[in-house]
Amino acid sequence: MAHIQFTDELVREYLLFRGFTNTVKAFDNDLKADKDKGFRVDKIVEQILQYINTSDLNGLKEYWSHLDSLVFSKLEIHFQPAIRKLEYSLYKYYLVVAAQGPSGSRSERISDFFSKLMPELQGQSEWKEWFMLPYVQKPEENPSFSLYFTRNWQDTVIVSLHNLLATVFQCMPQPTLTNYESDAALVKRLQDELNAIKGKVQTTEKTSPIGHQSRLAQYSEKLSGPLPLIDDFCAVPSENLDSGVREAKGLKNLIRQMGGSPVMGRKSARSHSHN
Repeated sequence: MAHIQFTDELVREYLLFRGFTNTVKAFDNDLKADKDKGFRVDKIVEQILQYINTSDLNGLKEYWSHLDSLVFSKLEIHFQPAIRKLEYSLYKYYLVVAAQGPSGSRSERISDFFSKLMPELQGQSEWKEWFMLPYVQKPEENPSFSLYFTRNWQDTVIVSLHNLLATVFQCMPQPTLTNYESDAALVKRLQDELNAIKGKVQTTEKTSPIGHQSRLAQYSEKLSGPLPLIDDFCAVPSENLDSGVREAKGLKNLIRQMGGSPVMGRKSARSHSHN
């Protein structure tokens, strides 16, 4: 997380620009005592190994508790078994280093370890055999402990610790100030994509035989012109109309031959009766 160090420099530069000299001094002191090492995984692993190699059990426990409260406790619950297993592996690594130390301090450091962690470890099945370690003369040759004295196992623990911290730090939510670089890169990428799309549109308009505007003009002319009139009776055959006219004339002649329209006859009869 190199951007954390760069952000620290920006903050310090801003404080100096504002003239906050006392704040700058306090900020520098906090950076020197920073347990998180600027979230640099290699520095954190180096600090843990230093506690192990110097047999500083209290420092190891306090530092792991700090990481647990800062990072590990915020992870989802299904990650906790793996974190606990890694913690126990570091404790075993501590015992291996202590067992390989000078004979005078060897038993003292191992006994001190179990006296401090007995309440936590005595109920764990994987630690039952480890309580025999203070009484084993050559644990590196004992089948129960020989694996842990190999370089391969020790390197595996260190690599697992490094990978865990790197993964966790990448998943941690970042403050807004540390995201400015990624936000700026996102804006630039979107701007480049927009410019590329504009270029494609302009190229298409230039190479097209009929531009978009000319096509719209043609459609507008068609819609604005006079619409053809539709004769609703055009579907009626002309021969049907002619036959209807002939039938009407024939009916009229028949009425005349019968002495006039029956309606007119009734009307004239009514007029005579009134008279």
